[in-house]
Amino acid sequence: MTERLAAEGASASSPAARLSLLEPALWQVLQTSQTLQAAAEAWLALQAPMLGAPRACVLLPGTSVGLAPLAVFPAQSECEMGLRETAEAALRENRPVVQAMADQDVLPGASPPGMGAWIALPLTLDGTPFAVTAFALDSRDRDDLRSAIRQVQWGSAWLVAKQAELIGRGERRTLARSRSVLDLLAGVLEQTRFSAACTAAVTDLAITFSCQRAAIGFMRRGHARIAAISHSAQFGREMNLVRRLGACMNEAVDQRSLILFPAPEDEATVTTAHADLARLQYGGRVLTVPMLVDDRFVGAITLERAGNEPFSLETVEQVTAAAAAIGPVLEEKRQNDRWLVLKAADAVMGGARLLFGPNRTGLKLGLVAVIALILALSVIRADYRVTADARVEGLVRRSVVASYDGFLKTAERRAGDTVRKGDLLAALEDRDLALERLRWVTERQQRTYEYDKALATRQPATINVVKSQIDQADAQIRLLDEQIARSKFVAPFDGLIISGDLSQSIGGAVTRGQVLFEIAPLDSYRVVLSVDERVIADLREGQTGHMLATSLPDQPQALTVQTITPVAEAKNGRNLFRVEGRIADGATRLRPGMEGIAKVDVDRRLLAWIWARPVVDWVRLAFWHWWP
Repeated sequence: MTERLAAEGASASSPAARLSLLEPALWQVLQTSQTLQAAAEAWLALQAPMLGAPRACVLLPGTSVGLAPLAVFPAQSECEMGLRETAEAALRENRPVVQAMADQDVLPGASPPGMGAWIALPLTLDGTPFAVTAFALDSRDRDDLRSAIRQVQWGSAWLVAKQAELIGRGERRTLARSRSVLDLLAGVLEQTRFSAACTAAVTDLAITFSCQRAAIGFMRRGHARIAAISHSAQFGREMNLVRRLGACMNEAVDQRSLILFPAPEDEATVTTAHADLARLQYGGRVLTVPMLVDDRFVGAITLERAGNEPFSLETVEQVTAAAAAIGPVLEEKRQNDRWLVLKAADAVMGGARLLFGPNRTGLKLGLVAVIALILALSVIRADYRVTADARVEGLVRRSVVASYDGFLKTAERRAGDTVRKGDLLAALEDRDLALERLRWVTERQQRTYEYDKALATRQPATINVVKSQIDQADAQIRLLDEQIARSKFVAPFDGLIISGDLSQSIGGAVTRGQVLFEIAPLDSYRVVLSVDERVIADLREGQTGHMLATSLPDQPQALTVQTITPVAEAKNGRNLFRVEGRIADGATRLRPGMEGIAKVDVDRRLLAWIWARPVVDWVRLAFWHWWP
């Protein structure tokens, strides 16, 4: 009997007995744990004795040191190297791994040397490993190892389910936070005015986070001004509550961080103003979150609760997210609701800060350059010149015209040829004229014979008649000689043929009065300027300038204005006046028909006036057009 009681006492004090006593508590921890580490510790405490494993661990991948231990069995021990290496192999191959245990790795009192093994299995969720389990077993029997691996695979479902539960819990928390922030943002966006949007924001904040009071304020001249207080339609700036709320917001913005009162022990923040506000609630809780917009704090949100309702970490995160969401919207509405004068003043001050601040070196250099340019334009004088399109024409243009109807016999020259005075240009067919002249010469000789006969016989009447016939023949001969002479067209002076090409019309008919050639001299030219009507009033006869031909861009030609034609011509949507100028002698390379740009010197004026005149004239016309 004594031996049996002793045996029962020994069995009650064994590890298995102790595990059976702790098993309900471990299962409770495994089910209700809020972290993966607590669940892993309870799971190892349950799983290792079932496998008869003296050592085990759960490791997390993806850390800076490789595999980091999440839970170790027995507790307060270290994860040995063999377990780590086996776990790394399992994670690398993404499958269960078994490795034989070396003799030096067997613990005292375990199985004989050379009889132990390590097993490791990766734990995956949605195809991604999130942890690795490793166990040291005292047996190398294949059936025992297979049974142990199967047991771990079945048991690891607890950790996989816990990981999925924790991830889902975090996602639900994030979703709830996002939903509350979106609802708050929607309420703000529904309002068109700044004051109404602030009132809606503080009302929703107070209701959503179960606060006794919520307030929102914006910074102005370095101090927070309260824009809205929940459950308060009107409030004065001199009220004691308003001043304390503003002080709390100033305290949070000055420290550039949210302030929770009472402050946690590990935070070193100044909470004097928050303590003063909390005394109004007889030991209440106060949370102030600054609103950051474009790297500057534009205001803050202050929430108040009773002393028995502290702000949880989740609530603080939700309020922070809400402040980040509605801060830019409210700031934009505040900026848009200001008076135009305030907007203009703010813009001027912003520009001044950019110009005189410590940064923006490029902007400052650019402004200095612009100011220097404006000063230079206001002081420096330059030649004011009128620019216009120009075309070269001959000073004299002589036309060679057909004097009678005929047929073209030869064409020696054509347009573009340079000719000398007397050079043959073309000729008409003159055979009919030559035959007609021969007939009249014969007729004259016959009348001369009759005249001599009548003179010898003294027949006065016959003498007078024949004399008249001789004179008629002489006149016809002279007429024919003149026509024969006019059948040849010669250059009237030295010049350039600017029009006329009859080389393709040999034998063709030529009518009386038809212009065959036009010739211009080579040493006398004029320039025709097409001047815009906006600057025609600046030109006077006698003014000088220069003309630059497109074909001779390296040889400016001096010109003098001679004639200003008071008739406008519409061209390319502009009214242009014809102005004629004379090219100085010596322009041997110019040719009629050349085009280019001409500039006529008017006088010397300020550069600012020269460049700004077109804009000023346009403004004057627009003002005159629209002024009643």
